[in-house]
Amino acid sequence: MNVNRAGVLRCAAFFFALSSMLLDACQVPVFRYALERWPADPYELVVFHNGPLTKEQDAVVASVDYDVNLEISTIDTSKMTAPQIARFGKVEIAEGELLARLYYPWESRRSEPLWEGGLTRQILSRIVNSPVRRRIAKDILAGESAVWVILQSGEIESDHKMEEQLNKHLKEISQWLEIPEGVAGPGELERVASGEVAMEDVLRSTIPLKISFSVVKVNMADPDEEIFIRMLTAFVPELMEEYPGQPLVFPVFGRGRALDGIAAKMLNEELMASAGSYICGACSCEVKRENPGIDLVMSVQWDDALEGSAVVIDRLLPPLEGVGDLVAVQPQDFPVAASVNSAAGNKADEPEAKPVILFRIIGILCGVLVTILAGLTFLMKRRSS
Repeated sequence: MNVNRAGVLRCAAFFFALSSMLLDACQVPVFRYALERWPADPYELVVFHNGPLTKEQDAVVASVDYDVNLEISTIDTSKMTAPQIARFGKVEIAEGELLARLYYPWESRRSEPLWEGGLTRQILSRIVNSPVRRRIAKDILAGESAVWVILQSGEIESDHKMEEQLNKHLKEISQWLEIPEGVAGPGELERVASGEVAMEDVLRSTIPLKISFSVVKVNMADPDEEIFIRMLTAFVPELMEEYPGQPLVFPVFGRGRALDGIAAKMLNEELMASAGSYICGACSCEVKRENPGIDLVMSVQWDDALEGSAVVIDRLLPPLEGVGDLVAVQPQDFPVAASVNSAAGNKADEPEAKPVILFRIIGILCGVLVTILAGLTFLMKRRSS
């Protein structure tokens, strides 16, 4: 079998680096941390026009909803400024036409557009959404750890073999991958108040937390998925160059974050184990830009979807009469009240007890000590003078 060793080694090194990031991590799995706490990075869509926009063109540009991670700007080519020309070059289009260029988020450090073409309402709808992306969002919000997207080559035998191997590997890794210990769910909020679990290890929604993967296939010739496919493949162009005509697979998790693709000849147990360990392992770095991958344009109201199943923790301090009360208070004296909305938006009954945050008490004590020390320092300086 003729396998590009450089490509395999690069991909292996990539996933090995991911696995090594799992040390000293918070306990929430990467796929769940990304879903609940990483807003999707916005793409940039630059629309060039020659002369004033018509009413219809203006309506097309303004038709994108707020729930899409896409920022649109318009440039009149007859009035381009020097900085615009320096960045985009001299753009020439006929009067009355629209030319659009789609750019990756600035975090990617990619200056070249990933797609360019005439802009219509239909094309814009393909930029912001597609059937496969809707399926991905549905699966993720249902609790899937990741959705593995297969870009089919058109070779029936190769595509079928790729799908069989992928499903086999996913079944194998699902048997030994586990949710990291120490994650606090909606029914374990008392562990936070007692100090057993850190706040960063608390889930923020009641979406099922499980090790589970789904697979979705994409026909490379599907016009509805053309721009979506470009988002995946243009980010790692060398993959297409080194493995032409092969089916590719991309894991997608969180709010539509995709990792580098794997070509059919690169797919093996080790790579799948490394990828699965990263996606389902404890989140080692809370800073999103220090994690691998690229966000995809997704038309999903992620915050609204998560808010419908959000975990709300409310804690209040009881009235205090003196420092002795602070010393006498024990963790078990502070009941935890949590109201959890179901995925359908129903609110659970709120307990009558008012909980307390121990850290506030410690903060009060620290504040008192700082004030006393500052006063003593001031008196000593006055006496010495």
